[in-house]
Amino acid sequence: MKRILILSLLALSLFHCKSSKNTVRPVALEKTRWKLSEMNGTPVITPDNGKDVYFLLDDKKVQGFAGCNTITGSYSTSGEKITFTTASTRMMCPEDQMEIENFFTYALTHAATYKIDGDVLELFEGETSLAEFHAVK
Repeated sequence: MKRILILSLLALSLFHCKSSKNTVRPVALEKTRWKLSEMNGTPVITPDNGKDVYFLLDDKKVQGFAGCNTITGSYSTSGEKITFTTASTRMMCPEDQMEIENFFTYALTHAATYKIDGDVLELFEGETSLAEFHAVK
């Protein structure tokens, strides 16, 4: 009797087991707010009194915030290729914010390809990863 109970519990547990591997579906390039999370391999941390650096793509238009100034413009894609044309306001901010902003605008204007892995977007210039972004709701 004890053996039947153990076998029954074992069978039941095997029946209810699911793969522990979680699969994350890729996020769409468009209509997703992409927050800058890493530049040249260095994590980007939003200051307590600051706003996230991000961009949003929709209907071939790009808009966002570069750390100090807003950005706007257009973009085009073909397969994994991407091209941005951007403009921004020109206010001066503290040096650390301007460094992030300058890098962010460099990454957008020099990006040639992109890759989305789950909720992470990576922009590349040739084989070099320029920046990583995380999808934010």
